[in-house]
Amino acid sequence: MEETDTPSASAVALKLPVFWTSQPDVWFSQAEAQFHIRNITADTTKYFYVVAALDQNTASQLLDVLRSPPAENKYQTLKQQLLQTFGLTRRHRAAKLLDIAGLGDRKPSMLLAEMRSLSDGHTSCMLFEEIFLRQMPDEIRLQLAQEDFSDLDAVAERADALWLAMRSHTGIHKVVKAPRPPRHNPDNASTNTSGYCFYHAKFGAQARKCRDPCAYPGKAVASQQ
Repeated sequence: MEETDTPSASAVALKLPVFWTSQPDVWFSQAEAQFHIRNITADTTKYFYVVAALDQNTASQLLDVLRSPPAENKYQTLKQQLLQTFGLTRRHRAAKLLDIAGLGDRKPSMLLAEMRSLSDGHTSCMLFEEIFLRQMPDEIRLQLAQEDFSDLDAVAERADALWLAMRSHTGIHKVVKAPRPPRHNPDNASTNTSGYCFYHAKFGAQARKCRDPCAYPGKAVASQQ
């Protein structure tokens, strides 16, 4: 006989987020955490909660399971089908791990979390450590090279501290000198947008000198002075 959920748990409303086709394993981890919190253990109950979280496109790819679910293990059957349909194969995981897009604006610990997800828990090898190190800026990578990688969380914590210190340093202490404005050389001044030389552009009718080319009316008077 199928195990039923307690009335108190059933009375608590549960609405799972829409199924994440890009990260089905992570979605199930969160869904099962909600089931545990609410003491939901019945196979059929969990099955229908998952069905209710599928959007139209996702559900259309599992019509066989949805139309004719098995008499037992409905939830596990649906979960397995969703993971097979939308989850990454081992080869895809390896390719994404090798082609990871770098640290970017993330803390190193966030990068480590992504790498762990892609590796499906297989992290205890020098290749994994080297991939992680190569995503770090040079300043951080050099300081982490001699760390004990048997504790990846400790390494990530150390990398986070270095990363935050580096960002703080570059954000506060980096000074960019503004370029000096060009000096005006009256004897080498060219015409401005008005067509006047430096003297007529600055002094107008009071100008006592003029440099060609200049379109100021009466410039001959200034040129003669």
